[in-house]
Amino acid sequence: DALAHACSVLEEASGESLSDLFGGGEYDPRSNEYVKLRGLTVNITPGYSWLTRLTIGSSDFGMFDPFTVGKIRYIDRDNGKGIFLNGSFSEGKLVYDASRISLSRLWSGPYYRTFPVQGYGDYTGGNPYTSMDATWTAQLRWRPRRNLGIRGLVNYLEDLEHDTTDDNLDNGLNLSDRQRNIVYGAEVDWSFGFLGGDSRIDAQWYYSLYRLYDAFPTTTTNIDGVENVFPSQGFPSYTAYPLGDREDHTVIADIEFNDIGGSNFSLGLQGFSIGSDYVSVMAARRESDVLLTEGNEGAFYYPEADNASNRGTSVLGYGGFNGHAQQVATTNVDNEFTDFDEPMAETVIGWKGITAVPEWSVGDFDFGGEFSYIDYNTNWQMWGDDTQYTFTQSPYVTAELDAGFGSFRNAYMPFQDKTTYIYMLKADWFLDVGAGIDVHGKWKYIDEQDLRINEAKYLSDASVMAYFSDPGIEGQWASFDSLDDDDKKLEMMLWELGAGYQLSSELYLDVTYQFYDVDLLDGNTGFQANRAHMMASGVHKKNNIIADASYMVGGAEFGLVYQWAFGEWAPNFGDGYVPQTSADGELGFVDSSNRFQSLEKRKFTHGRMKAFMKLLF
Repeated sequence: DALAHACSVLEEASGESLSDLFGGGEYDPRSNEYVKLRGLTVNITPGYSWLTRLTIGSSDFGMFDPFTVGKIRYIDRDNGKGIFLNGSFSEGKLVYDASRISLSRLWSGPYYRTFPVQGYGDYTGGNPYTSMDATWTAQLRWRPRRNLGIRGLVNYLEDLEHDTTDDNLDNGLNLSDRQRNIVYGAEVDWSFGFLGGDSRIDAQWYYSLYRLYDAFPTTTTNIDGVENVFPSQGFPSYTAYPLGDREDHTVIADIEFNDIGGSNFSLGLQGFSIGSDYVSVMAARRESDVLLTEGNEGAFYYPEADNASNRGTSVLGYGGFNGHAQQVATTNVDNEFTDFDEPMAETVIGWKGITAVPEWSVGDFDFGGEFSYIDYNTNWQMWGDDTQYTFTQSPYVTAELDAGFGSFRNAYMPFQDKTTYIYMLKADWFLDVGAGIDVHGKWKYIDEQDLRINEAKYLSDASVMAYFSDPGIEGQWASFDSLDDDDKKLEMMLWELGAGYQLSSELYLDVTYQFYDVDLLDGNTGFQANRAHMMASGVHKKNNIIADASYMVGGAEFGLVYQWAFGEWAPNFGDGYVPQTSADGELGFVDSSNRFQSLEKRKFTHGRMKAFMKLLF
């Protein structure tokens, strides 16, 4: 009745019928699709060994490799669709997967789209979009022996548009390339016995080729055949991938020693190097964890102290994400539409290093740990080549600039000299009281430093100094005139203790307390924290109390998660400035963006709750 009344009011006010106003179809409010089925698929199983299944429709792409075509979560706003084939040969020893997947318009391309932006590059108007944008993927898995597996894969992506210079419509429209991406991969895994236990070696290699044909918005000179500009914070000049012609390798090697000598002691070792120019457009944006390390902590996922973006809009807020991050091999990281109890995803483009993970079980105790040393293929000065690139001209893109705690999706900075150490110990203890109490604890320490600019010649580069510093109000702070002025040092310690108990046959409750003690020295006032974000340098202490209840009934799970986060931040912006007093009586100074940076200790609190139901089929 309300919809009918609204339609009548609209027709009366406009003097036209709704069919005339909206042209009928989906734009007519009376025929909108208020209920829409998502994830529709058709599965055909012809019964042949060489074609076990043919699927047409939606898929999460979970059968492929996260470095090539990554899994997409079921709640994604643009569920992937395509044609998928699966089969085997040689009595099941040789298995293949092949697909043709339509590209998403919302993220699988520059500007987060698969069509040009009017007014930028060579596109000045018209209708360039074509539905032929797709990625073709094939993988072949061969297991000649039970303990030996070999896999090869290839992914070819082509983003096509109508050629707007073709004005002869009698023979159809010509097509032109916007972007292309080819990724090759190979993997070998071998299982063997070692000191009475089962062990395994796994080696992965990937090679990517990326070409962007669509020009970027700028009037500067060309680099690699594509017009480039130093990426800013906002749309449309921010894009998810490097510009121009890019190619690089990624190598990962794992070795696992399980139950060594029957001692219940296991050790996992991993070496990895993800190329700075490795680009895989369809790689996993979340839902996958490509490295052995826990990585960074989700409780601090934006540069600001309160986990808000540089636009001042609160995202998840002070509490951040619960737990540690998952690592993905793309700069197109997807943490949008994500709840606080899900893991944060972070890019590992440019990471290289080693990780050791020991595990030991004895009686009712399980112990574990981690040591990681991470260096970076993106440790360079002036983007790695100051003969070709300048501070304002580069093929590399930035998201939230690496000030404060850093950004989960920012892989590139013009100046970087960074190392990261991660230490972790954890224990689980089953306490035989009542139905049994699951006690768990954890200690984690992250030590990271970044010297940023470490060559004195850049201190006299006017464009660099104009961005990173500003004289501001005369005499209020010192100039950026030392290589030490922009150094970053982060020490983050986490203490965690929790316990879970089966209150009834259906209800399980876990309560966890976390304490973060963080000491961040992020340059000084001369550096100005890159001027784009709140200056977060200082001592941070954060407390998290998390209650997680789960009630199981048959194939349904009812869950309730509650978190209370509280803490404080004592700012420390270095030296070389004259404190000012604000109108509210706070000590601080006005930075080069005319924002008042307070020196006073401040407190934060954040409460949040999530209730959900999951049906298991």
